[in-house]
Amino acid sequence: MGRQDDPRAGYIAVATRQFAAQGYHGTSLAALAREAGVSKQALLHFFSTKERLYAEVLAALATRQCEGIEAAARPDPAEHLLAYFQGLREAALERPEDARLVVRALLDSHEGARVWPMKDYLDRLVALVRQTQDGRDLPEAAALARVFSVIGAIQYLAISAPALSGMYGKDAADRVAAEFDGLMAGALAGVGAAR
Repeated sequence: MGRQDDPRAGYIAVATRQFAAQGYHGTSLAALAREAGVSKQALLHFFSTKERLYAEVLAALATRQCEGIEAAARPDPAEHLLAYFQGLREAALERPEDARLVVRALLDSHEGARVWPMKDYLDRLVALVRQTQDGRDLPEAAALARVFSVIGAIQYLAISAPALSGMYGKDAADRVAAEFDGLMAGALAGVGAAR
């Protein structure tokens, strides 16, 4: 990585890649420091523990996701959701480590966790669903289930893209990604984002 103007951001980028690839438990401070080109003590100087570094990685992910929601803003909540999820699909294919990181974070989580960085992100999406004409009367759990189904499909597509390319070729994988938008529009009808 080398020294930058903002070493903290560089360390978070390295940690994002490693936590996405190997999860919290499969990533060591020594491996993070080696890739960053610094000592473990340098990482600990900025973050004090591996757990705090992981929390910052997840908080940065949640911030990117929330910024995506804001960037997709439309006057109509249904159109806003559709634009957001289309953007999420594009971003997930361009930056699959985010999709992997979410899955790793879910696998590494337990009910007694002290911090849930993705909660605000999910709450914002649920609020959008419940602002749509079809979502106004949905209980919160039903709206959250619909959000999960769309996010899960997008993450699966992103995580599977390399295997799909390997099995069927890049052209076929690109066609599947293009077809996915049509399927996603149908799925979004269930969250009030497509008519």
